Amino acid sequence: MNRWKEIAKFLCGAEAFHAFVHAAFWYSGTTLTVFGIITETPTTHMWGAIANAAIALILGVYAWRSRRSAA
Repeated sequence: MNRWKEIAKFLCGAEAFHAFVHAAFWYSGTTLTVFGIITETPTTHMWGAIANAAIALILGVYAWRSRRSAA
C-alpha cells in the first residue's frame, strides 16, 4: 500500500464533503458571516463547491488509479 495514496483517499473524502456542504448552502441561499469579518454569500458558496469538487476529483483520480502492468 502506498501511504500517499491512502492520504489522498482520505483528503478526497474530506474535500467531497466540503463541496457538498458548500453546494447545500448555495442551494439554500444561505449567507454566513464568520467572526463578523468574513461574509460568504451564495455566490461564494457556488465557487467553493466547484473548487472543492475539482480538488476531490483530482485527488480521487490520483488515489484510485491503477498502475499499468508491464505486459
